[in-house]
Amino acid sequence: MPSDIQHEPRVPAADPDLGRDQQAFAIGLYIGAIVLIIGLLLAGYGLFGGPQLNQDGSTLNKDLLWGAVMTLVGVVTLALAWFSPRRRAAARGDDDRRNG
Repeated sequence: MPSDIQHEPRVPAADPDLGRDQQAFAIGLYIGAIVLIIGLLLAGYGLFGGPQLNQDGSTLNKDLLWGAVMTLVGVVTLALAWFSPRRRAAARGDDDRRNG
């Protein structure tokens, strides 16, 4: 008695270590670099852009403040990505599958 239920073909699970050698540059490096560059540009604009009067009447330089915050976040992200144990192990070529 044939079944009318159609089953999807089984796909083998992806190997999490597949292509690990090509992933030595983590995405955090790119994101950190982009945030750092935008933060430096924004801080530079706030520093050299001249005085601005805000809607509430204060002279708080929001461009300089947020540029500094973005620069700090970019530096922290870059540092965390650069000193990541996974990235350093991939750069050295340490791979448990090759040794075992």
